[in-house]
Amino acid sequence: MKIVLNVDYGGIGETSAAKRLDPKFIEDVETGRFVGDIHEKWGFAETLKVFEIPDEATDYRIVNYDGCEGIVYCFYGKLYFVGSDECRRIFEDQF
Repeated sequence: MKIVLNVDYGGIGETSAAKRLDPKFIEDVETGRFVGDIHEKWGFAETLKVFEIPDEATDYRIVNYDGCEGIVYCFYGKLYFVGSDECRRIFEDQF
């Protein structure tokens, strides 16, 4: 499963759960079309990145610290984290 996250502080703000998983939105972020449109309007859409977690993950949570997001997910009984290196440093101590 692919999910769009903000990987820097501040950034574009809250994105609805439905939009984060929308294939068109994901494609636009991956190809830069969305980033170009938003960057022109707001100046910081380059902070959006697409991350992938296994479809077999039994649960996941988007964690947020001042706009910097990551995903903690459970896969075969173990917890894993995906996100930028900056976000990883923030959340490592919490999990």
